[in-house]
Formats: sequence, C-alpha cells, structure tokens
Amino acid sequence: MTLEEKLRVMKNAAAKSAREQALDRELEYLRRREARAKQLPAERAPRGIEEYVEGQVERNEAGEFFLARQALPFGRPYGRLRIGDIAAANLEALDIFLGPSRNGAGARHGALTEAERLVFLDTETTGLAGGTGTVAFLIGVGKVEGSSFVVRQFFLRDYPEEKAALRALAELLVDAEGLVTFNGKTFDVPLLETRHTLARMKSPFPRLAHLDMLHPSRQMWKLRLESCALTDLERAVLGIAREGDVEGSEIPAIYFDYLRTGDPRGLAPVFYHNALDILTLAALAVELARVIEGARNGESTPASSLDLYSLSRIFRRTGEAEKSLATCEQALAFTEQALDTLRESSHPSSLFHRFNHRRQRLERKARLG
Repeated sequence: MTLEEKLRVMKNAAAKSAREQALDRELEYLRRREARAKQLPAERAPRGIEEYVEGQVERNEAGEFFLARQALPFGRPYGRLRIGDIAAANLEALDIFLGPSRNGAGARHGALTEAERLVFLDTETTGLAGGTGTVAFLIGVGKVEGSSFVVRQFFLRDYPEEKAALRALAELLVDAEGLVTFNGKTFDVPLLETRHTLARMKSPFPRLAHLDMLHPSRQMWKLRLESCALTDLERAVLGIAREGDVEGSEIPAIYFDYLRTGDPRGLAPVFYHNALDILTLAALAVELARVIEGARNGESTPASSLDLYSLSRIFRRTGEAEKSLATCEQALAFTEQALDTLRESSHPSSLFHRFNHRRQRLERKARLG
C-alpha cells in the first residue's frame, strides 16, 4: 500500500469516527430529553411547590399528590364574623334549601345542624365549561376540627397524581354528613363524579346532603344586589374586600403554564384564591342561617326592605304563611325606603307591583286560614 493509500484509509476512518461521535451525541440528547419528559413539573423546577405553598407531598396506595394545609384559629376575624362563628353556628335553618335526595326520599331534616358534620368544598379546574376533558387540579376542603377551621387543598403536580388525590378526598369525606358548595350542583360535584368514574373509583358524594349556596344566596340577596357572584356577596354581605387575589378566569392558564415550565411561583395566588372561596362559602352559610333564624324568632331582621321581601318569599316557599305575611308587612312599613331603592333598580315599577301583589295574596291566604 502506498503512502497515499494509507493516508486515504486513515482519513476515512477519522471521518467515520466523527460521524459516530455526532450520532452518539444526538442519541444522548434524545435520552436526556425523554428522561426529562417523564419527570413531574415539580421535579423539573429548580425549587418545588413547597417552597411557595405551605404543604408537603403525600402518598397513598394510588400514588403521590401535594397537600397544602392551614389551620385558622377561631379568634381570627373574617369580615363581620370570626372564624369561630362557623363552628358555633347552628345551620339547621338552611335545611329548607336542601332539594330532594337522590333516592326521592325528600330533604333530610336536621342534616345541616352542626358545622362540624359538614365539609365546605371548592375546586380549581383546567376549564370552566366542564366535560370529560376538564380536570380539577386543586380540590379545596374546609372543615371544623377542634378549635380551628382547617383548609386542606389537594393539588396535582401532574395529571397522573389525580387518582391519589381523589382517593385522599374520599377518605376525608368518610365522616362527613353534609356538603356545602357554591354552584357545586351544576359544576364541582358533577365534575368530580366524572373524574371518579374515569378513575374507576366510587364517588363519595351521593350519600351526602348537599347545599349549593348559590341558589339560597340568590333568593336572599338578588333583589338588592346587582350580582350574586361569590366575591360580590363577600363584599356586600360580609364586608370583605379581597387583596392580592387572582381572577378565576386566569387560573387555568396559570396551571397550564406551570405544567409547561415546571415553575411553581405563579401557583401561590391560586391556592390563596381557593382558600378564600372556601372561607367565604362557610361565612355566607353562617350569615344566611343567622338571618333566617333571627327573623323566625323576632330577634333580628335584615336592614334592607328588599332583603325583608326576599325573606318573606323564602318563608312562603317553606309553608310558613304567617311568618311570610308578617315579614312582608314589615317590609312595606318601610315603603318610602323601598320605593327609593326600587326607583334605582332596573325595573322599578314592575318590581314594586309584584311586591304589593304578593302582599295582597298573602293577606287573602291569611284571612282564609
């Protein structure tokens, strides 16, 4: 072999080695990328979610999930109430809003007597329209325990953690007898039941008495307030103005951004928002029960004539004709105030005629016994 031929062979061998080296580097890159894709977002982030939200990773037989927990002492104020008012409240007055049970047996009297037997639930989801593709990535539950109101939040660091979070939720609900939500009959509970079905798990909700506070709130405060959204009720009824909150419509995008980047810094306001919703839900239930029971006992009444009229309609629906008539007459005693309020409403004339017509009908019913 000539020197020229030897140089050509050596050159080809070196070129082949370079191609192999390039191929090896490409394969190593793909292996690293595949390994990264298998990691949870929290594992990819330089710091996990526990650096921004107080909580820890929990494990059960279905897998892992992140659990945030905070215990709020009874002495802590919340608007016009204190946290301890939730534990001390008798919510039996709200039984009148319970719909028929799923077995057709009717509402269960006394199901909402003690707050300790209830759970207050709210979810944050990947979409607001529902459907089988929507996931509740954060499930918040509030419960009276000892001398505190404890808020637990089950969080999915990634979709595979859903089954473990649902199992933990079901275990928490074992001792509960009632469930309180806000629009939960339409959204939260059907969504969670769907997720249980897809995970081949039994739903824990059918046995619970379920009070959806959206509908009682509308019956009580809609005439006076332009909106019965939870934050509007919070401001007008409880005297609370949120600070540092995030809009509910922005929350799905925040979660998707976390899944994409693994950066959990934007999640803290989502946990805060969910916890406030649960506290407000519990406080609204306490306030509405207080108003209804106070009016029945003659101890206290709503300050607004429109609220009084709303209360009279609630009593009429429950068959308390005398109390309904008395409350309506009490509202009409403030006719001047009522007219001023009605003039500012969107349909003042029709609303007042309905107001007075209802009074006349109730008077006729009272005369007939």
